[in-house]
Amino acid sequence: MTGPRNLEEFLYMRLMRSPAFHRFVRSVYYKLNGIDPAQLHNKYDHGVRFDADVLFKPTPMQKFKAFRMLWWDEIRASVGLSRKHNV
Repeated sequence: MTGPRNLEEFLYMRLMRSPAFHRFVRSVYYKLNGIDPAQLHNKYDHGVRFDADVLFKPTPMQKFKAFRMLWWDEIRASVGLSRKHNV
């Protein structure tokens, strides 16, 4: 593996290897999806486990709202209007 070609690449590589950065991103993910981090902590894994039972599962209404937003954006784009959501 070769070294970084520039400062930006070097900083990016440092960030991707940083456990603190990944903990921060994980905490933001938990807050956005309403997941309790205490449910996921496992002392035997020395970190976090991801069980399908405790991860975010959208309700049928949330799925419908997301579908409706995407569908309207597609309709708007097909008739030449700008998209409202950055998807």
